[in-house]
Amino acid sequence: EAELMDAINTLSRAITILEREMQKNPAAFAQIDTTNMATLLQSLSVVIDAAGFPSNDFKKLTALLQSQQDGDDDEAPAGAPAAAVYKTHSTSIVETLEDLKEKAEVELSDLRKAESNSKHNYEMLKQSLEDQIAFDTKDMDEEKAAKGEAEQAKAAAEGDLEVTTNELKAAEEALEVSNANCMQVAADHEATVKG
Repeated sequence: EAELMDAINTLSRAITILEREMQKNPAAFAQIDTTNMATLLQSLSVVIDAAGFPSNDFKKLTALLQSQQDGDDDEAPAGAPAAAVYKTHSTSIVETLEDLKEKAEVELSDLRKAESNSKHNYEMLKQSLEDQIAFDTKDMDEEKAAKGEAEQAKAAAEGDLEVTTNELKAAEEALEVSNANCMQVAADHEATVKG
């Protein structure tokens, strides 16, 4: 976003500079300050390369600007082309810059929309995960409570089992004693009957 905003600002400034120079003297566009053109060319080169604009537009703009600089370097005012040629060049430069600016604004808009969608998707995913975590935490708490109750029930059942096992053992011992007594009584009864 910062690169595109910088590109848009640079292009806006470049368009303003060119239009201002054209208004000063549209017939002598060849006399634009070359320091502005060099700075403009260098700035646009960096910005356009960084922003990923089509190389065709950049080449076109570079060719126009360099031809303008070459005309200044020759310093042959007597052989300068007709004003209409430079007016056409300047219009082409301005149109190219405006086209680049429009593309940058569209790309910036698309990127902002994509970022907004990504942020919305992130928020939805985050909310979904937070809801899932809350549900899982509640489920885990319920499972822990159920486990605690089950452990208490198990401890009570183990206590009951131990009591029942002891009662069974005592009952078995009482049965053995009763069986032994019963056998003794039976033996005594048989002996009595014989006697």
